[in-house]
Amino acid sequence: MWHDAEDRLSKAVERFEEGALEAARIMLRNLDRRGVISPRIDLYLGHCHLEEGEHRAAIRRYRRSIALNAESPAPWIGLGLCYGRLGLLERAIDAFQNALERGRDIEEIHCNLTHCYALAGDLAKAREHAREAVRLDPRCPHVHRHLALAYLLVDDARRSLRAWRRVRVLQPDHPELPVGVGRAFAQLDRRDEARRCYIDALQGPFAADARYGLGDLARAAEDLESAVDHYRRALEEDAGFEEARLRAAQCLGELGRYDEAWSTIAPLLSGEDRTEDVTAAAAAILHGCGHRRRAIRLLRELVAADPTAGTAWLRLGRHLLEVGRTRPAVGVLRRALRLAPEEPDTARLLARALGRSGRRREAVAVLARAAHRHPGEQELHVDVAAALVARGRPSAAERALLRGLSWNPEAATLWAAAAELALDAGRLPLARARLRSALRRNRRHAHALGLLVRLLRASGRYVRAVHAGRAAVRVLPAGDEAVRHYGQALLEAGRPQEGLLQLRRYVLAAPHDPEGYGAMALALEALGDERGAHTQRRLRTLVAAPV
Repeated sequence: MWHDAEDRLSKAVERFEEGALEAARIMLRNLDRRGVISPRIDLYLGHCHLEEGEHRAAIRRYRRSIALNAESPAPWIGLGLCYGRLGLLERAIDAFQNALERGRDIEEIHCNLTHCYALAGDLAKAREHAREAVRLDPRCPHVHRHLALAYLLVDDARRSLRAWRRVRVLQPDHPELPVGVGRAFAQLDRRDEARRCYIDALQGPFAADARYGLGDLARAAEDLESAVDHYRRALEEDAGFEEARLRAAQCLGELGRYDEAWSTIAPLLSGEDRTEDVTAAAAAILHGCGHRRRAIRLLRELVAADPTAGTAWLRLGRHLLEVGRTRPAVGVLRRALRLAPEEPDTARLLARALGRSGRRREAVAVLARAAHRHPGEQELHVDVAAALVARGRPSAAERALLRGLSWNPEAATLWAAAAELALDAGRLPLARARLRSALRRNRRHAHALGLLVRLLRASGRYVRAVHAGRAAVRVLPAGDEAVRHYGQALLEAGRPQEGLLQLRRYVLAAPHDPEGYGAMALALEALGDERGAHTQRRLRTLVAAPV
């Protein structure tokens, strides 16, 4: 035994606490080589490895420390942190639960369990541990940060925003705060505020995440060139940012720049643990390059790796549907539905494939069963209604939406869809009441705002339609029909110059709609440009002509 080992161990711990990591590690290893046996040596060597990102080495040290002193919560906490950073959530939760059995009043354990359960999607347990962490340390901002992430994962952006605001109160300079608030704003469709938050974060340690967020905003606005630029800058900030690389490749594929897209995504395909998202994106790019057989082969490899994975069959079926191979897509999607009945997207795609095959009645039955199985999925109820409208059964479609509203009375999407049915049927008072219900629940709901413009025009209230249109174009793409209605409302309100600008914007984004050219002709005629109006009417005739 080395002379005065306890004093040297205390000094090594002091070095670690002071941030002198290298010095602490050398002192601890010297003690270890000299044969000094102490759980604190392995514990702090584990801490050193953890700080350096050597997670496997840290796990070995923490396990040795547990073998020497199994009742201490500290090595269990370290073990949980290692597993968490390696993405092994179940093992991380087990380690933190073991730590909790040995130290129930340690706030750090509850805080980490909040984070793990949030990532695992178990919001109830995350909240339970968050309440306990706040009770033990009301001034800790980290638990609110973990809750903010949990709410964002379950699409509850309002609560996420409130949690980030609590973080701001407790720690105004929290480095992740601008990016976190920006993500919440983005999910709430408050894009201008989200953009300002991301720009504020560009000079901080989360600059790559901010660039990624700006790329998502540009992609949502259909500005794919800007989106690619932002994703590439995110990769310059963090070369290992796989999500940014994937999104950049997807945008390049949508732009038709398949060679660039393939060179961007290729590094992600070389890894053994490539994700299904990467494989699906690579298949889409290969299809764009003309390598259709290779694309399908890539997705079949995904299915062969795990034939019981419903999501793999779903991706293969989606690709077959996109490339026009409807009949094999039906069989593949049926199998995906059997393997993963809890995935509503499978039923939606299967119904689309059946509809393209002319089997509309069967498509409605598939969607109706899925809506019954997943009553909380708003989009499924909307899809059932759309399928029934396509079959010429608007009354049945309205009943389907009302059933959905009985399960989801706060769903603005369902209220807007029900309002559209009433508007199409000419029942304006009922449409107005349903739109009010939709906008009361979400005043920025894009579909509801677009319908409001159309309703106000139909009612002859052109000035109010202009105000509604101004709000709608902030959240709708330029090719949405509501932009045309906005331009027409400006014409009807006696503002042809402004109407022409909106209509030109619409026609450029939706050149297939003959009504856009007709409205442009009226605007030019109001401005005295008879020649331009004549040209637009000719274009309207050409576009409307059957092919």
